[in-house]
Parts: sequence; C-alpha cells; structure tokens
Amino acid sequence: MDDTSENGPHAGCPHFLHNMQACGLHTDGIYLPPRAHVLTFCLTPHYKKCTTYENYCFFQENESDPSSGDGAGRRRFARIAGRRQVRLRSCDDLGIVTGAFEEKATTVDYSRGGMRIITEKAIPRDSFVLFDFGEDFLIPGLQGVAELSWHRPYPNNSRRFEAGLTFKDHFSGAALALELEK
Repeated sequence: MDDTSENGPHAGCPHFLHNMQACGLHTDGIYLPPRAHVLTFCLTPHYKKCTTYENYCFFQENESDPSSGDGAGRRRFARIAGRRQVRLRSCDDLGIVTGAFEEKATTVDYSRGGMRIITEKAIPRDSFVLFDFGEDFLIPGLQGVAELSWHRPYPNNSRRFEAGLTFKDHFSGAALALELEK
C-alpha cells in the first residue's frame, strides 16, 4: 500500500514506516504490526487509539495549549516542575546533528514522555532536536532525541518561545520513569 489512502495522504500514524510496513515507535527492534492492525490503526485517522501509540506519545497532534484545562494537548504522564538548563541542537530522527539550529533552553517541566521548555529562538516546525542536560539534572548528562510537538510565543514576551518536546529515543523516557519512581 502506498502513502495515499481514501482518507488522504497523511491520514494515518506519522510513525508508521510505509516502505517497511513497520512501526517506527519501537527502538529496540523492528515491529511489523499484523495487517489487520495496519488497516485499522496505522493507515487511518484512528491511529491515536493504537496501544503502542498511546504508550509512546503523550501530546495530541495539534498545537492547542498543553496547560489549558480542556484536556486537549494534555500530557499523559505526571509533570515535574523544574527549571533546568538544556542544550538543543537540530538533528535527524536518529540523533545525528544536522543544520545550524543550536540553542540553550530552560525547562518549565518534564515527564517520562517529554518536556516543556522556554527558548530565545523558535524551534523550526517538524524538527527533531538532540538535547543535552547538564550535571545538575535529575540524571546527570542525560542526552536524547526529541521531536517538536507544539510551540508558541511566550506569554507577555514576544522575544521568547514556549515549546513542547516529545522524547523519541525512548531511553530518555524510560530512564526518567525509573528515576521518578525512586
């Protein structure tokens, strides 16, 4: 099956690897979902009901306010408030540094699924970033790959931006989950 369907070219899961008919959310191997699963979830707008998607993705795929009380765009994991410095660099989905984007950011909060940050530069749309935490973070020197889920101008300051990043390497989320359980 090609990238188009009766629901349009991008109606299905953004993590489905069409050329391999595989799920791109698994990083510890290749997962080839059964054909019935592919037709029910991966290639349809119903992909958000897939248990694999629910377990790995916590932002709804829109740019609604993640801190609003209406439930849209809310995180699935408990947030830990904390201001920590994090270095961001543009990269590909494997974490190989690409492009010229580099920025120091400050976390607003983080969870096992991602983090909300404040930056001085806007992160380019549809970007992956390699992030590096300093030695003062919960897990000193934690590094991983995240994808931009949403961004907007920071309230009352047009020279700053607020953004939500979703961990894509799964190690970061797993490491934070273990640390937060202590």
